[in-house]
Amino acid sequence: MGEDRAVAAGPDASAIALPGFTSCSWRNDEGNLEAVGLWTPDGSTAVARTTGTVQQAGPQRVWDTVEEVAKTILGEPDRSEFVLTVSPAGQIVSYGPDGPSWTLPSTL
Repeated sequence: MGEDRAVAAGPDASAIALPGFTSCSWRNDEGNLEAVGLWTPDGSTAVARTTGTVQQAGPQRVWDTVEEVAKTILGEPDRSEFVLTVSPAGQIVSYGPDGPSWTLPSTL
């Protein structure tokens, strides 16, 4: 106890970067995608429309985070590409040895 430990992990990268997020989509009468909405437990929201416009509100820039993840992690990464470090100070998920990392909340 009291020592950092790293283990392989690997759920959806967006779920790691935005813990507890919820999403939805809007489609027109023909079934074509018109917009995607995301929100997080802290009240942050983003709506991205297929026209290219994005609206964001709240303490986090939710869509900025999604874009960062999409630029960094292409495709569907394997679980072994992620590392979960657990220590008395908290939990951090990292992508690759030199990739980005995200601090996980202690509660959702």
